[in-house]
Amino acid sequence: MTILDRVIKYSLYLLTFLTPLFFLPFSFEVFEYNKQALLLLLVSLAFFAWLAKMVIYEKEIRFKRSPLDLFVLAFLGVAILSAIFSVDKTSSLYGFYGRFSNGLMGLLSLGALYFLITNNVSSKSENSNISLDGLLKIFSWSVFVAVLFSYLSVFGIFAKLASLSFLPKIMALRIFNPTAASLEGLSIFLAVAAVFLVGKTLTAAKGTKVSPFIYLQLAAILVLMIVIDFTPAWLIVLITFALFVVLSLWKRVFRDNVNRLLVPIFLIIVAVACIPTQPQVLIFGEGSNIANLMEEQVLDQKTSWQIGLGGATDSIKSSFLGSGVGTFNYDFAKEKPLSINESWLWQVRFDRAGAHFAEILGTMGFLGILSYLALVAIFFMASYFFLQQKSQALLLLMVFSSLIVGQFVYYQNTTLAFLFWLVLGLSVIAWQKPIKEKVISFKNFPELSLVFSTVVILVGVGFLALYFFQVKFYMADMNYARAQEVDLSLERTLLLEKAVRLNPGLPQYRAVLARAYLNDVLDETAKPQEEQDSDKVQLLVATSINQARVATELAPKQVAMWETLGMIYREIRSAASGATEWGIKSFNEAVILEPNNPVLYTELGKLYIASGDMGQARDQFAKAVAVKADYTDALIQQALLFEKEGDAQTSLSEMEKLAVSYPLSSEILFQLGRLYFNNNQVAEAVTQFKRVVILVPDHSNAHYSLGVAYAAQNKTDLAIEEFKKVLELNPGNEDVQTKIDQLR
Repeated sequence: MTILDRVIKYSLYLLTFLTPLFFLPFSFEVFEYNKQALLLLLVSLAFFAWLAKMVIYEKEIRFKRSPLDLFVLAFLGVAILSAIFSVDKTSSLYGFYGRFSNGLMGLLSLGALYFLITNNVSSKSENSNISLDGLLKIFSWSVFVAVLFSYLSVFGIFAKLASLSFLPKIMALRIFNPTAASLEGLSIFLAVAAVFLVGKTLTAAKGTKVSPFIYLQLAAILVLMIVIDFTPAWLIVLITFALFVVLSLWKRVFRDNVNRLLVPIFLIIVAVACIPTQPQVLIFGEGSNIANLMEEQVLDQKTSWQIGLGGATDSIKSSFLGSGVGTFNYDFAKEKPLSINESWLWQVRFDRAGAHFAEILGTMGFLGILSYLALVAIFFMASYFFLQQKSQALLLLMVFSSLIVGQFVYYQNTTLAFLFWLVLGLSVIAWQKPIKEKVISFKNFPELSLVFSTVVILVGVGFLALYFFQVKFYMADMNYARAQEVDLSLERTLLLEKAVRLNPGLPQYRAVLARAYLNDVLDETAKPQEEQDSDKVQLLVATSINQARVATELAPKQVAMWETLGMIYREIRSAASGATEWGIKSFNEAVILEPNNPVLYTELGKLYIASGDMGQARDQFAKAVAVKADYTDALIQQALLFEKEGDAQTSLSEMEKLAVSYPLSSEILFQLGRLYFNNNQVAEAVTQFKRVVILVPDHSNAHYSLGVAYAAQNKTDLAIEEFKKVLELNPGNEDVQTKIDQLR
């Protein structure tokens, strides 16, 4: 075995073992980002070693062809075209920031993994080859470690060890698991792992005793699934084993020992029992920590398909290729139904669908979903024909089926995507017969050998360049992650600046840096007039605007970038001429991208007020209320608009109505108190300000206003007490101190 053979072998073994387990605490997102980096590194190493081995050592190109190859290439080809014509090329190439697992680079790495497996893995253990059994054993150990780590976190062992300096902070969370960023993602993985373990028991050779360790591991998985109690995971178990039992009986796979089907039948019964109930509450009690673990918010199936279909039918281009690989956040913003605004998740911008198939439809269009379905259909057809020939093929068919069911009920993370392509490649090896080998020998053609050697060198240089940029990008994210943890404004800004220098093409870094500069502007302008540095303020304002503008140029279809730019213009109106008009333009762009967001309409209306256009302001507030009838900020602005137009009585009357409808809204009560005070109804104003400070004890403006109202009533002691509370919340405020001194 040559050194290149070893590189291929150990790269594939490490990928199989580490992908479900790998995480690092140094980046902002510790799971998917690091798994994607690992995937890219090991696949590229193995792929280069495979090319170099054929060209340099063997002097011939050997390529094994299978029935799936054309369908794999077709799907990858559609993905490439979708990325080329994407509305957000950065997200399409690398994956949307914070998620990372839906980019073209990751998908191409998985496609390369498939061809590495089909061309380098053997169905039998041989010294010169990577064996199918070897990879399956490695995966078994990976499942064991993942389950062990999950137990240590869910049952609080890692939390008790959190004081150890070498233990990353994230491991102290009870929802920590190395497989995914949530317990729901872990549960989907566990469901697939359960199918895998049951498949191993069912496909064991006749007369072979199944290890008790497998049953112990299966029991541990079931307990974890009961603790997490994620319905889609139970659906995977139910549907996969139900289909398997039906198929086994139809083809009489276990006619020699039909009792083998008792295990999957038992699991079907368990799944049926767990789906409509809350088993963790019944077992551990409703108030226990185990029964109240943090839940991931996943977009529901109906909305996922509604958005996916809307994204695929948005235009002629999107019908064929979708909005672009990795751009579900764009589809969600544009196609979000009004019904979402009625839920408590209305402010969440989902970057993933609740079903992987729905996401493919929206981001890759009908060509993407059809090419993917064709690939899946061909796999099942081939597996059906070779089902009785190889027990390994049966095992892999079961696992693949569970993964497909999972893609209908959950999104795709890096671990699940890796398992999909791993099982796809291993199944081709298990089938054996359909594989044909194409050989192109150039042993007697030194000129051709030179050409291929040059190509290998160029590929190697390309991979080195890729590693260089990946290291830079990783260092950028480390600085970005550190910036989120520091308290000092200057240090945070310096870290963000470094992140932007290392990865200037990522709009999210620039948007956050723009906000950091804006905070510096607000801190400087909050100082007394004589202490302010006007040159510094102007420089910070210009820098903040520039970073936000570049972010919109890098990602013109990301609503968050335009919202950030509009927000910055709104805040610096007094320091920059023309800021109001530019803010209006920015929020108008944001509204086009996210037409059902009441916040954007409301902020746009506020800027129209600042520009003096009350008619446009009223229209924008009406649009905000139309998309979310209970959005209190828009309702407040509608009422206050009467005051700005000179009709204070109508404004007061409207605010009184709002206070009746929303008695727990501190902002409504505060504005009502202010309107009462301005109308010389001081006693009523005091009542409202008191209600505000009861609801929000640290409401600085309410304490200040209450102090002013007490002073108007000549209740000096009470006024001083309120101003003292304001001073506690705002140390060093000279205006408040002056009022206290005057009252004394």
